This record gives sequence, C-alpha cells and structure tokens, in this order.
Amino acid sequence: MMSRLWFSRRLCWRLASGMLMGVILASSASAGEDSGGVASPSNDPSLHLERKSLPELRDMLDRGEVTSEQLTRFYLARIGALDDQGPHINAMLDLAPGAIARARELDRHRHEGGHGPLYGIPFVIKDNVDVKGLPSSGGSMVLANAYPKDSAHVVQRLEQAGAILLGKTNMTEFAASYGEPGYSSRGGITRNPWRLDRSVLGSSSGSAAAVAAGFAPFAIGTDTEGSVRGPAHAAGLVAMRPTLGRVSRDGIIPLAMSFDTPAPMTRTVQGNAWVLSVMTGRDEADDTTWFDDDAPLKGLDPITVPDTATPLEGLRVGVIEHREAGNAEIETHFAQALKRLETLGATPVRVTLEKHYLDLWPTAVGPVHQAEFQPQLERYLRQFDADQPHTLKEIMERCEALNKRAGDHPPVTPGRIRGMQYRLDERLEGSPEYLEVVSRRLPELREHLAQFLADNHLDALVFPTEACPAPPLTDGRHDDYECTAREPFALGYIASATGFPELTVPMGMTRAGVPVGLSLLGSERQETVLYRMGLAFMHDVADDKTLTLPAMAPLSAPGQALDTPDRRSS
Repeated sequence: MMSRLWFSRRLCWRLASGMLMGVILASSASAGEDSGGVASPSNDPSLHLERKSLPELRDMLDRGEVTSEQLTRFYLARIGALDDQGPHINAMLDLAPGAIARARELDRHRHEGGHGPLYGIPFVIKDNVDVKGLPSSGGSMVLANAYPKDSAHVVQRLEQAGAILLGKTNMTEFAASYGEPGYSSRGGITRNPWRLDRSVLGSSSGSAAAVAAGFAPFAIGTDTEGSVRGPAHAAGLVAMRPTLGRVSRDGIIPLAMSFDTPAPMTRTVQGNAWVLSVMTGRDEADDTTWFDDDAPLKGLDPITVPDTATPLEGLRVGVIEHREAGNAEIETHFAQALKRLETLGATPVRVTLEKHYLDLWPTAVGPVHQAEFQPQLERYLRQFDADQPHTLKEIMERCEALNKRAGDHPPVTPGRIRGMQYRLDERLEGSPEYLEVVSRRLPELREHLAQFLADNHLDALVFPTEACPAPPLTDGRHDDYECTAREPFALGYIASATGFPELTVPMGMTRAGVPVGLSLLGSERQETVLYRMGLAFMHDVADDKTLTLPAMAPLSAPGQALDTPDRRSS
C-alpha cells in the first residue's frame, strides 16, 4: 500500500508537468498579460532558456525580458518532456505543488527592489533534504510517505532569498551506492544527459543531471565522500564542497555527520558563489556552524579578478606527485589545465603529500562512514509518524519485503541490504577504531594539511576531480571507456576528511562525449580564493575554442530513449 500511495502522488504531478508542455504557449501568454505584457519565452526559441546560466537569468529578470512565472512554467514543461518521457533522464522524484503560485507572488513584489541574486530563480534539491509538504525518502521506496515536520535550514534560507523550489531530485539510495551509483528504488537509474548510456555518478545524481539537462539553473546536493564533486565532474558542472560548518546540516538525512555538507551545483562560478553565499549562516541546530554569522561570504557578489592577461599572478597551486592516474584523456586535459593556470599567472609547484593522504578511505573516511550512519539515521527518523520506520532494522526489513514481492526484479539493490545487515551486526559507533579516528586522526589530518599548505605557500592543491570519466551504465567491455585506477576518487577524500573546501570546474570533454572536471582544494574558509581561480580558469576556457564545453548536453528528442537499465518501480 505504501508504494502505491507514493506512485499515485508522483504520477499525478508527472502527468501535470507533461501536460504543461502541451499548453505552455497559452499558459505563458496568460502569464505575459499578468506580468505587464512580457513576451512568452516559449514563443521565442532563440532565447534558449534551458541553456541560460543563473547570472544570465538574473539579468533577464532584471531587464523584464522574462518573469519568474514564465521561467517556472518553462522548467516544469521541460521536466515533463525529458525526464519521464523522451530520453528518460530520471533526475526528478517529486515536484513542488506551489511553485507556479510562488513565482507569481514573487513577480508581484519584484518592483519593490532590494532583492538578492536568487530572487525569482527556480531550483531543485536532493531528496535527502527536508522540504515541508514533500516526502524525504533518501531515494528509498520505504520512506516514500515520510513527510518532515519542517523544511531544512538550507531550504528556509534559499526560500527567504526568493528562490523557487521546483522539486526534489533522484539520488543514490541513502547516499551509498553499493555498486550502483545514481540508482534508487524510487527513481531508478539517473542517466547522464551528455550521454545517456553513461552514469552521472552519485550520490547527488539527480541534482547534477537536472542542471545539465536544463531542468533548473541550480541545484542543491549533499557531499559526504564526493557525492557532489563526482556528479559535477560527470555532468560538466561547477560545484563547491564548502568548509565543513559553512552550511547547516539540520533537516538532512545523514550519512556521516563528520563529513556531511550541503553543496551548490551550477553551470557558472559566479552563480555557484551566489548560491553558497545564501546557504551560508549560523544555525543553532547545527553547532558546526558556530564560526559563521548571517552575513554573506565576502567578495562573492560579484567575484572579481584583475582585468589583466595574468589575473592569477602571485597565486601558487600545488601539483600532487605520485597520485594514481586512470585515464589517458583525463591526464591530457589535466596537463592542458596546468598550462592554462600558468598562462593566467599562477605558479604550479610540484609537491609530495604524505602517503596516507592518497589512501584515506580505509584509514579514516571508511571507518567513520561505517560507524556513524546507523545511529545518526535513527536520530533523524524520530521526527516521522508512527507508521514510518524508525530504525535501520525496520528499514532493512521493509526493503527485504519489497524485494520479495518484486520477484526477479528487486527494486532495492541486494548489496544495500547486506550493507545494512553489516551495520546492524557490527555496531561500530563507540568502537576503539572509530574513537581513534574522530578524536585523533581527523584533527591531525586537518592540522597537518593546513601547515603543509602554509609551509609551501600554496593557495590550492590542483588535481583531476576523478581519475576516470563517467562510466557506462552496463557491465562488460566498452571500447570507448578506460579506467585503470584502483580508487578513481582517492584525492577527493582529502576534503572530506579535513573539512577543507574543494571547487570542481569543467576542464574538457572526452572523445566519448562526457565532461571531466578539475578540482581546486584550499585551506579552511578560503572559498573566495578558489572561486576567483575557478572564474579566471573558466573564462580562459571559454576563450579557447579548442576546449570549450558545449553550451548544453545533446539530449535526444522525445521518444528516442536508449535501452539502458532502469528498475524504476511502479
């Protein structure tokens, strides 16, 4: 009964969004009359709203070329045409019922002025973030009717700034892949809009795919062990994992609170900085935010770099020696990125990190992840009504029941159930190993890395976000895919373990047609420095026609879905 209730709710909203594509001309014309005769964006395909970045949309709204209601209707129609139909991106799970009404209300007050950069801008958010009125399922069918009492702190901040929530995105179930990144029992597999037979990684798969597919100009994901940076790499986006404590985690399904943080995903550096500035602020419900006040991050509105040929003059970037390579094309793009940074004035410095920084999963990140998930998840589940699961054991038992009813096509990955059982058997929180890691090892890693960056006068470490491109969705041999790395995301665990910020920006495309990302990791609370470096780098990429990213992922037309695995349950 539970899954049937969920499906009916989701189907209603999907049908509504699909019909929007058929009536969008009339709807937008009406909206144009209500907003003072503004021309309908749907009648002018030259506007290419799906390709517009957040700053471009901000300018269009300010000039009166489009209204927030028109934007909202446009994105909902595009979701209806391309997510459950056409190429079946599978980026979205639930749509917010009040989005159009909210957009109309914001349009009415636009003339009052004094609004920030996100006023009237639509966005989407990962399904592990609480939104009042929508389920917080973490991608799981067993939580498809789990409605939170209130919206998460980060949602409240975004909505107070005038952003318009369109809906919640698909994600790797409970943010842990167990061999199937981007897959959930509620939403099936999220496809990469750049190439539909490739993964968009995870766990913020739907958020990344939504922005890449032009469903929204920005998305919110969460990053524990690379869950925003990996999908940004695979989808050609800008993403910032902020310093731990910049953004509240209150109202978010936890994976490991020692590492968890919300994070913005956009197509431009400036847009990303705007979103993070709004997200940032103190929250009494999350004591890691103690060092921040409610003032915006300084230097982000707008980000400025010197108007010279060498805007990064004086900055030093550490190039990590002895890291594991995994793909020849990524290494070529990385070498070109280093040359580009040097041309822009930065000084690349070859550095050698202590060996343990290159293998943090088994020694630091993994033990914390394994120990914290169960007790923190169960504390989160206390808010839900009595008919919802309140323990990991109850969740596992309901997952097993779903799979048993499904027969040969189980909706819940069997490996996920085995992982739940392992946590129940081991009870790792409070173990000597866990206590050693959180009380001694993680603080030492933070202290040592901060000292290393200072001693070498480094403004950032630079490396490929992942050692390999986005992988195929199907197993077996693929002639256009190469990955020889044992752990493609090994360097990404540094930011997770230390809590330091890491910016991912696109650095090129592979011959197979998927993007690859470049990471800049800085010292604690140095997001502004990373943004300035990323802005200069991306401006230079835009001027280099040999490496420019296409303006938009080349989505198939409706009805041309590829035959890739999708175990979406009905």
